[in-house]
Amino acid sequence: MKLCEILNEGSILLPVKSTQQNDAIQELLNHLQKMGYISETRKLCTDMEACEKNQSTATGRGVAYPHCISAEVDELVCVFGISQKGVDYNAPDGQLCHFITLTLSPLDEPDRHRKFISKFRSMIDHGNIRTQFLDAPNAASIFSIIDAWEIEDALFEDFE
Repeated sequence: MKLCEILNEGSILLPVKSTQQNDAIQELLNHLQKMGYISETRKLCTDMEACEKNQSTATGRGVAYPHCISAEVDELVCVFGISQKGVDYNAPDGQLCHFITLTLSPLDEPDRHRKFISKFRSMIDHGNIRTQFLDAPNAASIFSIIDAWEIEDALFEDFE
């Protein structure tokens, strides 16, 4: 799976303006709605908030992966939000989240997001990538960083 097959410039939100977890989730869902992927955000936001109360999707080091299954999508849909200020996301390490990757899965493929998140995590675990994302001026720059990482990662995999 390639990240650039799921993400595109339009699905990158820079900057995320919200500073609180639930507000950030709503902001990302609103972005997906504006893109035409979903028609309504209220139920999805409520479902995601309930999941977050049970277990935070923040993994630490400034990253969170909220996820939900939705009848409104036919394939995995993702929005990647970047907040220079940071979002209070109840992270296990107490740090603010700067990178929020929200995914929606279709009813018939509820686990496909795990492959996407695994690949995304491989990329975001690099400190230099996180720095480049925070310094990027726009979504096109973010997408170029992701694309360049995928090309480099594919070359590295060819040598293994």
